[in-house]
Parts: sequence; C-alpha cells; structure tokens
Amino acid sequence: MGWKMKNWQGRLVLCALVGGLSGCGTWMHSDKQSVTIFTNPPEASVVIDDYLHLTAPGTVTLSRKENHVAQVNKEGFEPTSLKIDRTWSWWVLGDIFGCFVIFSPICIMNDMDQGGFYTFDDKITLTLDRRMTSEPPTSK
Repeated sequence: MGWKMKNWQGRLVLCALVGGLSGCGTWMHSDKQSVTIFTNPPEASVVIDDYLHLTAPGTVTLSRKENHVAQVNKEGFEPTSLKIDRTWSWWVLGDIFGCFVIFSPICIMNDMDQGGFYTFDDKITLTLDRRMTSEPPTSK
C-alpha cells in the first residue's frame, strides 16, 4: 500500500509540474502588451492595424499573437508606415527548461499559440521626414 501511494503522489507531482510549466510565458506576461509610441515631432496621428487610433506620444495594448503595422501621419510631414515586429520572449527559457526536464512540447506550443512566446519593444520612437514642397518656378 505504501508503494502505491507514493507512486500515485509522484504522478500527481509530475502532472502538476507539466501543467505549471505549460505556457509559462503566457501566464507570466499575458498574451497582450502595452507599447508606447513616440514621434518626432510629437502630436502625430497613429493608426495601428486600421483600427487602433492614438496621438503620439501614446500607449496602446497589442496582441502578442501577431505582428502589427502602424500608419503615422502629421500635416507637413511624409506619411510613414511602421512594422511593429514581435521577437521571442525571455519567458521561453522557462518553457525550454520545462520541456527538457519533463519532455513535453505542449508548453512551447501553448505559448506560441497564445502569444506568450513573443514580446514587443516597450517603447517605439519614429522620426518623421518633412514633406518636400514643390514651389512653382519664378519668372523674370
């Protein structure tokens, strides 16, 4: 009876470890991230993915599940497009450690699907180029 109880408890601990390490990136820092966008000059209009609107400097919450595109406009300056790319998160190391110890690819796959595998820069700064105006030639 003592051996069967220990075996049952060991399996329970193993299941708890697998569950606890599964998707730790998503659990620890969510599938969304706040990103602050700055422009030089300030007060530029920023539209992200054709639906999130802000005036820079401003903060927006982005889904980590995909990359994003920002369109930046300000009168007197060239319109600019900015790709907001995600990179892998340091929380992935928890997934890798968990997978090496427990041999479960579920933890990494969960974070990849849910977005916890990725992160963005917390602050993005974009300098706008002044629009070139074409003046009509002067006649003499």
